[in-house]
Amino acid sequence: MNKSAGILATACSVCLFGIVQAAPSAPLKDFSSDAARITRATDEAALTAPSNKAPRDVVMEYLRGRGYSEKTLASLELVRSHTVDWTGVTHLWFAQRVQGMRVYGTYVRASVNLEGELVSVMELPSAAPKGTIAGARIQPHQALDVALKHLYPTFDQTVNRVAQRGNTTEFAKGSFFSEMPTVERVVVPFADGGLKGGFLVKTWDRDNQLNHTLVTGEGAVALVESRTQSDSYFIFPDSPGTHAQTVVPGPGAGNAESPIGWVTGNTTVGNNNDAYLDRDNDNGPDANGRPVSETADFLNPFDLTVAPIEPLNQMASVQSLFYLTNVIHDKLYRHGFTEGAGNFQVDNFGMGGVGNDPLNAEAQDGGGTNNANMSTPDDGSRPRMQMYIWTVSDPARDGSVDSDIVFHEYGHGLTWRMIGAMSGPFAGAIGEGMSDVLAILINDQDTVAEYSYNRDTGIRRYAYTDYPLTYGDLTGRSVHDDGEIYAATIWRLWEIFQANGIPQDTLFDYLVDGMNYTQPAPAYEDMRNGILESVTDPAHECLVWQAFADFGIGEGADGYIRLLRAKVRESFRLPTQCR
Repeated sequence: MNKSAGILATACSVCLFGIVQAAPSAPLKDFSSDAARITRATDEAALTAPSNKAPRDVVMEYLRGRGYSEKTLASLELVRSHTVDWTGVTHLWFAQRVQGMRVYGTYVRASVNLEGELVSVMELPSAAPKGTIAGARIQPHQALDVALKHLYPTFDQTVNRVAQRGNTTEFAKGSFFSEMPTVERVVVPFADGGLKGGFLVKTWDRDNQLNHTLVTGEGAVALVESRTQSDSYFIFPDSPGTHAQTVVPGPGAGNAESPIGWVTGNTTVGNNNDAYLDRDNDNGPDANGRPVSETADFLNPFDLTVAPIEPLNQMASVQSLFYLTNVIHDKLYRHGFTEGAGNFQVDNFGMGGVGNDPLNAEAQDGGGTNNANMSTPDDGSRPRMQMYIWTVSDPARDGSVDSDIVFHEYGHGLTWRMIGAMSGPFAGAIGEGMSDVLAILINDQDTVAEYSYNRDTGIRRYAYTDYPLTYGDLTGRSVHDDGEIYAATIWRLWEIFQANGIPQDTLFDYLVDGMNYTQPAPAYEDMRNGILESVTDPAHECLVWQAFADFGIGEGADGYIRLLRAKVRESFRLPTQCR
C-alpha cells in the first residue's frame, strides 16, 4: 500500500515500516507536578504590586524578572484565560511553541486578581533554543504505527490518512476507533534541556480508552498518558425482577454522546441530567438527597426486603435513576436525538439547539404513587421526570430502579421535542406507545413495568407479542390503552427486522429520524410515513409497510377527528410494490 496514505500494523513485534521501536535515547523532561516551580502570594503580600496592565502583561513582566530570555518569553502562547465572577481573579494558561510546534508538556499557569496583582504562578517551560531543533526522522503515519503496536500488539487493521490540518494529520477511525486517530508534530523536551521534533499520537478506541502517546522523532514510545477515567454504578440493568444488582461502568471522562462524561462533580449531577430525591414534592432536591462519591463510583446496595424509603435504598434509587437517564440520553443521541434536535443538556458544545436544559430526574417523588410523569418544555428549559413509589406489593417497589418506567418517561421528552403537539387522542396515544417502544426494544422484552406493577404481564392489558387489537379498536378514551396499538406495531416491526437479519440499531435510526419527517399532532399513519421517509435501504420499505398493515395501518388507513371524537378507517392493504 502507499505509505503516505495510511498505515498497516504488521505481525512483526518490533519492526514497523523499517522503524525499530526502542527506548528513547535520552530521558525526558520531568513533567510531574513536583518538577514545576510554584509560587503563591502570602496573606501579607502578592507576588507583584497592583497594576493597571493586562493580566498577560503582568505575568510576562514577572517572568522576565525570573531570568527567562526574551526568546523563551516569546515562545509562550496564551491559550486559555477566564475570570471567576465571584472572586474577580483571572486565570491564564500559557503553552509553549517553538518553530511553530507545541512543546509537549510545558506550560506557565498564573492568576491575577482584580487589583492587577499576581497571586499565583506555576512554571514548567523549557528554554527556547538559540538555533534550529532537529526534526523528526519518521513520518506521521509511522508514528501512529509505532503507537498502535505499543498499545495494541495484535492490531491488524489498515488505518488510512484522511486529512492534514496544520501540524496535525487525521486518520480514519474505521471500526476500531470511536474518534479519528490524530498525529500532531510536536517538540519533545528532554531532561538535559534539549529539544527535538517528535509526535503526539491521540487514539480513542471503542472501549472508551483514550490515550495520548508521545513518540520521539526516532520512532520510540517515550510515554503513554491514559486520559480515561472510570465511573461505575451498582444498578439493576432491567429491574430487580429480572436481574441482580450489578456494577456497570459509565463513560468516565467522556464518550461521543457525552463528551465530558456523566458526572460533573462528586454526586449525581452532570451535563445531561440532575438526579435527586424529592420526597417533599417541592420539585427540588431534598436535603442530602443525592449520593456522594469522590471517585464517581456510586455503589449503594438496594435491599429488596425493606421499604424503598430506607436511607440506603434511597441513595441506590437516585444512582439508578441517574444511570438509566444517562443511558437513554446516550442511546437516543446515537440515533439522532442530538443537540440540534432539542435534546437535554447544559452544554451543547456548539452543536446547535439551545442548551441549559438538562433533565431534572426526581426519585421517590412525593407527588403520588403507582405512576410516573415527564414534563417537557421547549428547548432551552429543563424537563422534569417524576418517579413514584409503587404500593401494589409489600414491601412497596421503586419505579426508579425499573428501567421500563424510566425509559418510558424519557420517551415523552423525545417525542415532544422532535415532533411536538403530542396531545389529543391520536398524538397522545402515539406518545404513550412510542414511550413503551423504548422500553421494550432496549430490554428486548414484550412487557412493560412488570416489576413495579408486580405482575408478570406488566402494566398493559396484553403482552406485545401476538397483540390482539388493531387500529380500528382505537377508542379515543384512553391514550394508554390506545397507545398499546402503536407499541405493538413497532414490536411487530422489530420481529420482522429480526427475521430478516436487520439489527436493532437500524430500527432505532428509522424510528428517531422518522420524527424529523413527522408533523406535530400526528395520527398513526403519519408516524408510518415518517419512518418510511427515513428508510435508507429500499429493501426495508415493504417490511415497514408489512408491520403497519398487520395492525390496520396499511395503505389508505386514516385516523381523524369528527364531532370531537376519534375516528379510524383502518386498512390491512399493502401498497402495490409490496404485494
